Amino acid sequence: MRFNRSLLVFLGVLALVGGSAFWFTGSQLARAFPLGGMGVWSAWTWATLLWAFPLFRATVYRHDPGRLQGFAFFLLGMGATTLVLLLLLRLLGLGLGLAGYAWPAWAPWAMLGAGTVFCLWGWQTAYGPAVVKTVRLPTPGLHPGLEGLRIVQISDLHVSHLMAEGQVARMVDQIAELRPDLIAITGDLADGPLAGLKDAVAPLARLKAPLGVHYVTGNHEYFWDVDHWLEELSGLGFEMLLNGHRLVEHRGARIKVLGVNDPAALRVGRSDGPDLTKAMEGAPAADYTLFLAHQPQCFVLAERADADLFLAGHTHGGQFAPFPPIVSLFHRYFRGLYRHSPRLQIYVHSGSGFWGPPNRLGVPPEIALLVLEAGPAAP
Repeated sequence: MRFNRSLLVFLGVLALVGGSAFWFTGSQLARAFPLGGMGVWSAWTWATLLWAFPLFRATVYRHDPGRLQGFAFFLLGMGATTLVLLLLLRLLGLGLGLAGYAWPAWAPWAMLGAGTVFCLWGWQTAYGPAVVKTVRLPTPGLHPGLEGLRIVQISDLHVSHLMAEGQVARMVDQIAELRPDLIAITGDLADGPLAGLKDAVAPLARLKAPLGVHYVTGNHEYFWDVDHWLEELSGLGFEMLLNGHRLVEHRGARIKVLGVNDPAALRVGRSDGPDLTKAMEGAPAADYTLFLAHQPQCFVLAERADADLFLAGHTHGGQFAPFPPIVSLFHRYFRGLYRHSPRLQIYVHSGSGFWGPPNRLGVPPEIALLVLEAGPAAP
């Protein structure tokens, strides 16, 4: 009953937001033409293509792996970008009106054209190679054996019917070239039923590092039969940190790797949400503590665990312009490196894949290479 109620609330919000976006887009484009003209029909046809069609496909046919579904998600991203541009145009137009000026009637169509160009650019970036972001972490009192330790983090890969096996394999090859000592995967690795995605995730079995490939769940795994996915990922050779820890050694230094489950487990009726007590049960002392979770809000758990480095994802860095500044309003730690305290550093990954629209305009897919260094903490 709780699931049904949640689903109804979600569909209601989707209908409200989607309906409002459809109306605003169509009405703004239609302003350029006389009532009843062919131009008006063109305006509402575009509104249908950008909102009604993709939202219908995304909800009713969400398991459909066909190309039409990919096109629908592309249009959804185009609609979102165009909507923001039209809103900005409207707001700036109010200011111009006070000064006695007005935008030309064709201005909304220029925004539609700009949205098209931006989304084609973002589509190309989303399907292109990931950008390797090297981040050096000056750490006071670092054990000499950890000098130069290389940690590769990927997050939010969202392997789905929109992502081919070749794209995953290319990322695995990129990671291999970085020669990581340890690999961390901070959730949302898959976004669909296992049966249709086994081949797409198969290249992940080639992820190798001397200190292991460590994985924690994201929220999306819990939407797609999480137990089957966890069994599959364990079979790929991952160290499954399901409210657990591992102790690894490197050049005489002991590294404790802690990981907690995503809070989404509780929202879908499971009892195995994030549990720091369980994760730390029996954990020995170590020279360095690495804490993994999917959502940045779990930094409070990393702080309680006396961690040195907390790795998270979830935000996608806003995924595509113009949304990063909007998304950042909802997260204390949003994207990149932060120092939370004299001891705890936080890195929030911008995502290695994409969710929903295949669009990464201004926020390319990322592989993070974090390198430990002895030295004073950065200001």
